[in-house]
Amino acid sequence: MLPLRLIALPLLTAVGYAAEALPALEPAHPWVISLSEENDKFGPKNKDRYYTQGLKVAINTDEHTFFSVTQEINTPSDTLSPNPSLDDLPYSGALYLGWGYGKILDRGGRKDCMFAVEAKLGVIGPSSGAETIQNKFHSLIGQPPTAGWGTQIPDEPLVNFDAEFRRRFDIDPTGRGYRDLIARMMVELGTMRSEALLGAQVRWGLNLDKSWGHSYIRQSTGYDPATALSSAGSSPNFAYWAFADSQLEVVAHNYMTDGTNFRESRAVTRRAIVMQLALGTTFQLHKFSATYFIAVRTKDFETQDAMHFFGGLKGQFIF
Repeated sequence: MLPLRLIALPLLTAVGYAAEALPALEPAHPWVISLSEENDKFGPKNKDRYYTQGLKVAINTDEHTFFSVTQEINTPSDTLSPNPSLDDLPYSGALYLGWGYGKILDRGGRKDCMFAVEAKLGVIGPSSGAETIQNKFHSLIGQPPTAGWGTQIPDEPLVNFDAEFRRRFDIDPTGRGYRDLIARMMVELGTMRSEALLGAQVRWGLNLDKSWGHSYIRQSTGYDPATALSSAGSSPNFAYWAFADSQLEVVAHNYMTDGTNFRESRAVTRRAIVMQLALGTTFQLHKFSATYFIAVRTKDFETQDAMHFFGGLKGQFIF
């Protein structure tokens, strides 16, 4: 009988060759799931009107691909009358799915630019479920239902194509990366919104390179690459920053003010230039990130009572 080592040696050699011939298995790219909630109840004025609710869930499945589902709810300032003034913002809601592609640009080793494109498809009008969601929630917290949803703008298909670009600048003179500036540009085209946006966000804190800054439900894509949280196993595992944000919007169409495109509906006279200012803070611990902010917007339409305050919460999970 042959010695065992003479039999095992050829077998081990064959296994080694086979292993070298197989392609190397790369670890799966981590997913990032984001949940964003915006509501005027979070703002200092605490008034239930205008852009009153936004909810968005975004999933980044790999380095480039992302999906999202979003609902927006808009109401007039008078939510007690079943027939609000024609000069007040009409009731409206939108529900849509988003799909897109994003990329962090490597410019000679400097990964300081990001761009993303997204297609959105859904519905504007009663089929968005805005009336049901708002009044069910009001019933849950013991508030009276809003009375004028019977006057909301009618159903219409929602088709939008958005593109976003961001550039990060390190503005810490000490070179320690405690402060930065993120400039952004965005273009939205479609039946929901058509506008161009310029914005800038100044941040100060620790480990700022773990994020591309905070984004808002209505003026951003769903792109949140896993590298924004620096891989889950990287070090350090803690980051914190505060931010001040500003943006300027040049608006050509907004369903919230203009109503539907192909059917008659209520509408108000839209303002072509809208500005928004916000203050917020973010912390990130290992696989979780959380953000809180408050924002104020100039008037979206000519007969609007005053500037509009709202706030938001955003949570991110990486796995």
